Amino acid sequence: MPEQPDDVPPELYPELVASGGLGEALAREAERRGRRTGPPEPVEGYGPTAAVCWAQGETRFAVYATNAAVREFRIQISGDSGRHWAAFGSTDDLAVVEAILHAVCQGASIGQLRSAWALLAANPLEAAPPGRVVATAWRLTLERSPTIRLGNAELAEALYAQPALRVFFPFPSHGEFSLLSSTADPFYEEVPRAVPNGGGLWNVVLRWSRWSPHVPTRVLGSRLDAREAAALIAANVPAGSGPAVEGGWPEPPPLGAPVTGDPDG
Repeated sequence: MPEQPDDVPPELYPELVASGGLGEALAREAERRGRRTGPPEPVEGYGPTAAVCWAQGETRFAVYATNAAVREFRIQISGDSGRHWAAFGSTDDLAVVEAILHAVCQGASIGQLRSAWALLAANPLEAAPPGRVVATAWRLTLERSPTIRLGNAELAEALYAQPALRVFFPFPSHGEFSLLSSTADPFYEEVPRAVPNGGGLWNVVLRWSRWSPHVPTRVLGSRLDAREAAALIAANVPAGSGPAVEGGWPEPPPLGAPVTGDPDG
């Protein structure tokens, strides 16, 4: 994962800047409640102002303050086995973060945590606040988070650099990179996708869609580098497309068109 900056906007996270980082801010919040957090551990690729974690047995609690657009503390909690992330949350309230951390340190199970705090979800996109699913997906993609599916890093950065493409849901799969108009099944793909052509080069392909069965699959450009592919995709966004809707695409496909949950179909 690439190194992440450790600075956070002071207007969004004043207590982190004043106290010297997340660990110190949470320790002060715990002390205010008559509790102790215990010493935090670093998170690889992040400085202590932006991210810290705690281990309790095989359970791991990590919190991130990496959103520079809005105040957000992003929570990740591993399962009891410690092998997989099992709960995700998002809140703007540091006191809520401390309360969940305290419960983890007291040995609460993932089920108990999710019962006590409705903000905790099974995956990071379900945990994203309403209206921020697409922005969350892009941020996790660019941060190279292991909690979501990741596509080619160079291509992801090139696509995000095109403002017209940021409103679509990033969906890498089988080496290809789609930009979808919905964030869940049924998926709707109306924007050309990038398809690998070997040697770090890409084809830009407009796929047949069950919502537009009259539009055949065709290649718009071949053997392009990441920036060229992103620019060509942006130039071929259909008029009136986007932004992506949160959830499944609300309109039914044309009568007689096959229905699948796969954006490739």
